[in-house]
Amino acid sequence: MTLLFIIIYCFSSVSNTESKRSETILEYLGGLFSTNNNIALAGTNVNIRNTAATSETSTVTNKKRSKKVHKKKAKAHNKKAKKSKHFRKLRFAQTEQPAAAPTAGAPAAGNNTAAGNISLEYLENWLMVSSPAFKNTARFPPVNLLNGTQISIRIDDNFFRYNQANCTPATAPPTNRYFWFRLSGKNIYYSSSQTDINVLGAILVSSINSVTDVSDTTLIEGNRTHCFDIKDTEEANWKMCAQTIEIAQKWVCAIKKGLNPADISCLQYANITGDNSTIVEKTINQPIIIIPLPSRTCNENWNYQQNGADWECDCSEGSEQSPIDLPDKDKAIDSPVKPLFQYDEIETKFTISTIDTQMTQDEVLKLKLSDHAFRIFHHNMGKAITLDGAIYFAEEIVIHSPAEHKINGKEYDMEIQIIHYGQTKGDIAKQLVLSFIIERTPGAYNQFFDDLDFYNLPNPITKEQELTNKLFIPKILYSSDSNDVAIMKPFSFYTYQGSLTFPPCTESTIMYVASKPIKLGSTAIQLFQEALRVPDMMDDKGNVIVSNWLPVSNRMVQELNGRPVFHYDSDKYCGPEPSPPPIQPVGHYEKVIKKATNYFYVNGEKPSGLPGAFVVSEKEAKGEMDPKDPNLPNNASKNNVIKS
Repeated sequence: MTLLFIIIYCFSSVSNTESKRSETILEYLGGLFSTNNNIALAGTNVNIRNTAATSETSTVTNKKRSKKVHKKKAKAHNKKAKKSKHFRKLRFAQTEQPAAAPTAGAPAAGNNTAAGNISLEYLENWLMVSSPAFKNTARFPPVNLLNGTQISIRIDDNFFRYNQANCTPATAPPTNRYFWFRLSGKNIYYSSSQTDINVLGAILVSSINSVTDVSDTTLIEGNRTHCFDIKDTEEANWKMCAQTIEIAQKWVCAIKKGLNPADISCLQYANITGDNSTIVEKTINQPIIIIPLPSRTCNENWNYQQNGADWECDCSEGSEQSPIDLPDKDKAIDSPVKPLFQYDEIETKFTISTIDTQMTQDEVLKLKLSDHAFRIFHHNMGKAITLDGAIYFAEEIVIHSPAEHKINGKEYDMEIQIIHYGQTKGDIAKQLVLSFIIERTPGAYNQFFDDLDFYNLPNPITKEQELTNKLFIPKILYSSDSNDVAIMKPFSFYTYQGSLTFPPCTESTIMYVASKPIKLGSTAIQLFQEALRVPDMMDDKGNVIVSNWLPVSNRMVQELNGRPVFHYDSDKYCGPEPSPPPIQPVGHYEKVIKKATNYFYVNGEKPSGLPGAFVVSEKEAKGEMDPKDPNLPNNASKNNVIKS
């Protein structure tokens, strides 16, 4: 509120007569700021407390005087002030409607509960006030006095206002920064002393900031005070400080009552005005809705860019991780144990739907780029049965490039894994992986990869491609030029206890790795590798975004940690792979009888002596004369031509 006038007035002495006169002036103020004038200092029906020199409080209500007396005195006062040309009209926002005055001994209306809606709380104490708003000359302009001088508000470096009144020791404040504050509902007024009737400033509270933390102390000139912050309706911040924490807490709770927030910490100050209030405690159980937020999981947003070096949890802490560097088969533990692999031909359409939506009924079988590797999902690829009777169903095919396993330190170009999941009791959480290592061989083709149509692979842009050919896992053991009917023929393999080679890197996984690499041409391997590459992109402005994504989908080899590695030699336990029998041609032989005359030259005069050969002339041998001519001369020459 704008400070309109400052009148410094202190009583030089306090007596019973002066006390009575002070009460009369306060009565007058109650009539001056009545609702009829749209001004509310303390309200028409508000108890006004005035502390005399005896520190006793007397309550005077404006109902002791008739409304006519009040109006008459107000009219005379206004007229006198206008004549002196120093009248400024005080405007205080009326925030609450006045309530009827309570009868003697009756509690104030609306104050029957600790957090009830109090019509107007009234409180008064010595307080200090600080605000940057004091420097706003538009809000607090200097005041011109009758002697021609000008007086303005003085503040210290912390914006605390100085009390410039010259008061007697009986009415003087504790220090020159304290003012006598009065609280009425949301309105705070302050004067220079307890007996001063001139209002130096007014604050209409809109909010209180430090509601529950009034224990903060501020050290001013060696005196420790307890402060709280409020904000007025003009968005100005005010700091008010009391000498004790009890006074500060009372003011906080009284202001809160005017603002109507509930605070159980204010129950002890519920009877601030000294009335006979009744405290009613109520327990209200409000429903609490707890919405859980997803927490971070292990290997969230994982990839192969660091070949698994940045993976977490079991992937970095497990002791039986895959892949590994397999030893030479002569250094592995020889084992005759061999599981039974039985695979079915995979249809191009799904016959059922799965819960994880990887398969939908009547949907076409697809090769997918999922989790940064090529994968095929199907519920009926076949099964593997181990020696202990455990059954594992093949449900997923994964293609890695480069290969994940090494053999005796040698790296290979690709690896295909058939992942089986346990189905029998006690094996539900276990896996079995059959892996084939692919070796680059120029000009080699493979029946299984031919069915994948590697000229039309998924990529980071188009992540799925439909498969038009049926798939049969045993075909991976046959080259494209083989005419044999594909069956699961015997093959040699390594076996060890490992894990899945991608997060969550679940252990309790039996690994089978074929020890003889499958041969595949360079073109097919190159196409699988390039399909993993993220292409360069172009933004809306035509700028090329160059991709640094590595086209890899393999995990680095892991420590063996003392695990045994076994090797099954199919040639030893099943015999060498039989050679195909020679193909017998179907057909017969025929001959053609030919009769021809040959001439050849013989040196010398002596005939060659070959059976059936005789000497002829040169012209006959060269075809210069008809050999049937009867006139052909029969003379001989030195160089004979023999006819046979």
